[in-house]
Amino acid sequence: MDLFNIDALSEKIDRCAEDMQQAAKDSALTLDAQIRAYDLLDTILCLKENLGGTLPEGLEEASARYCAVYEDAAPFLETGYDEEALKAEAQKRIQTFKDRLSDARFEAAAAASLHEFAKEVFEIWQTSGIFARRRALRELRERAGFRLESKRIGNYVAKTFDLMNEAQTRFSNAQQAVFSADVSYKIKPGLYEAINKAIV
Repeated sequence: MDLFNIDALSEKIDRCAEDMQQAAKDSALTLDAQIRAYDLLDTILCLKENLGGTLPEGLEEASARYCAVYEDAAPFLETGYDEEALKAEAQKRIQTFKDRLSDARFEAAAAASLHEFAKEVFEIWQTSGIFARRRALRELRERAGFRLESKRIGNYVAKTFDLMNEAQTRFSNAQQAVFSADVSYKIKPGLYEAINKAIV
């Protein structure tokens, strides 16, 4: 590990120590603090695994500061951990992303349906009489919300295909956002104690 990463890890250790102090002062642990503690513990354990059970040099001062703060804050951390409150906050945060996902799913389904209808209209345009063609084209234009010349009916198929792909991309991005926003697995008791044991 290079010096930059050592400095960055030291800052993360110090930040978690500050989180402990604030939690003891407020008698409440925030979700952000919980997430930082989980991530720090994960980083430390990965480092130790890759370095044969030890931490790299350069973390001694930050580790000592953390352990001192932990000793003072430990009584609160044992009694003030509110898992239900943390999980409720996590669900509240992710709900916005779930709402966006629901909207994106609807838009993707509508775009796929429109594309399929455009292909049907194109088939009607090639095989049916003038009244059926006009009726189908009118319905397609109403559903699509944009207008193309009747002699360029094939362009509807291409344009709705592009719209379908764009909607599918937005849906995939919304799915990924939900997965990324789900931090419920990081809500575990004893993280600060585990960090304290891991850095000594």
